[in-house]
Amino acid sequence: MPTPQTTLAILSGIAIGAAGLVQGLHWKSAASPPEDLTQLQTQLRIAAEENEMLKRENESLRSLAQGGGDLSVPPELIARVEKDLGLHFRSTPAIQRTTAEALRDRISAEIESRFGPEGLQDRQESYSLIGLLRPGDDLLAQLTASTATGSSAWFDPEMGEGWMLDRADLKNIPDQAALLGLLARILLHQNFPPPEDYPGDDACRALEALHQGTASGVQARFMAEMARTLGFMPMVQNSAKEQLLASLSPFLQGLTNFPNLEGKSHADALHLKGDAALHAAFRQPPLTTCAIVLTAESASPPAALSLPTPPEEPFLTESAGLLGLRLWLEPLGDVGTASEIALNWKNDRYLLFPDGESSAAILWEIELSSAAATDQLEAIALDLAAALAGQQDAGTRGKIMHSAHDRFLAITRPAPTRLRFLNTSLAATAEKLSR
Repeated sequence: MPTPQTTLAILSGIAIGAAGLVQGLHWKSAASPPEDLTQLQTQLRIAAEENEMLKRENESLRSLAQGGGDLSVPPELIARVEKDLGLHFRSTPAIQRTTAEALRDRISAEIESRFGPEGLQDRQESYSLIGLLRPGDDLLAQLTASTATGSSAWFDPEMGEGWMLDRADLKNIPDQAALLGLLARILLHQNFPPPEDYPGDDACRALEALHQGTASGVQARFMAEMARTLGFMPMVQNSAKEQLLASLSPFLQGLTNFPNLEGKSHADALHLKGDAALHAAFRQPPLTTCAIVLTAESASPPAALSLPTPPEEPFLTESAGLLGLRLWLEPLGDVGTASEIALNWKNDRYLLFPDGESSAAILWEIELSSAAATDQLEAIALDLAAALAGQQDAGTRGKIMHSAHDRFLAITRPAPTRLRFLNTSLAATAEKLSR
C-alpha cells in the first residue's frame, strides 16, 4: 500500500493535470462554434468539479502526511483568552490541523501513554470486577470515542498543544469557541504545568475537571456574548456525541461529563471571585473529585487506607474517589440518593491482585463520614453485589455469594464507617478477606 506521502505526490500530479485540462477547455470553448459550446461547457463543469474534489483529497492527504499544519490563530482570540483568565502566554500557543482519523489515533495514543498498556488493562479488569463496566465494554475504545466523537478540537495534556480538525472554519462562531477553549487549555498548561509524576486516578480527574471546566467557562462566556451582540444561537445539536454517550455505561458517561459539568461549576465559582482566587486554586489545586463537587478551593488527598494484605503483590492500587463511588451507586438507586451517599465520601482504596492461576480479585474499601451514611451505602452495595453474582434476592452482610461465572462476592463492615467489597476467583480468598 502506498504511503500517504506517495499518494500525495500522485494526487498532486493528477490535480495539476486536471487544472491544465480545465484551462485547455476554456481556451477551446473560446474558439468553438456555437453548436459545440453546450457540450464543452458540460465538460468544463465536470472537469472543474473533479478538480475541486482532487484538491480536497490533496489537502486531506497533506494533513495526514505532514501532521496537519500550524493553524493561524487570530490575535484577537489570544488577547481575549488572556484577558478572561488574567494570564499571559509564556510562548506562542501551538495549534495544528489534522484529520478526524488522525485525531482519534492521537487521543487513543495519549490515553495509552497516560496509563501504560498494563495499567489500562488493569483498570479495565478492576472496573469490570467492581461492576462499573458492563460485559463487552472496551475501556480504551470507549474513552477514545467519547473524547473524539462530535469534537472539532482536542487538547493534548501530555504535549501541551492543541489540535483542530482540518474541516473547522474560523468564520463560524462554534469553531471560534472551540479554538478559544484550546487556547485556554494551553494558557493554563503553560502557567500551571501538570505534576511530573502521575498523581493517581482521582487526583487526575480533579485536575482535568479544573482545567477543562475553566476552558468550558471561557467558551460559554464567548457564546453568551455572541448571543447578546449578534443574536447568534447554535442551530445544530451535537447529536453524534449525545447518541454515543447514551450507549455507554453510566460510569463512562459520568467520566466524560464530569469536567464540563461539575468541573465547569467549580471553575465558574472561582472565576466569579476574581483572578486572584482563580490563580490560587491552580497553584494549589483540588486533588480529589470530592473537592471539585464541594467547590473546595484546595484539598489534599487523604492518607492511604490501611488494608489487609492480599495473598500476592497487587497489580494495581488506586482510588475511585467520590465520583467513582457515585457512579457505582447510580444504576441501582436513584441519582439523588447516590449523590447524597457519595457526598459523605471520606476515603477509599481498591486493590487488584492475582487470585488463582490465571485470574484476579478485587478488594475495595470505602470510608464515609458517618455510620448512618455507611448503612445507606451497605443497603445499595448488597443489591449491587447480588446483581453482579446473578442473584435475584439481596445479599447479606458477611455472606459470600457464589456467582454463575464461578466468582465469589461479599460485602462486609470492617468498621462502623467502612464498607468492604470483594470479588474473588477463589472461595478461600473471599473467606479470608471478609473476616
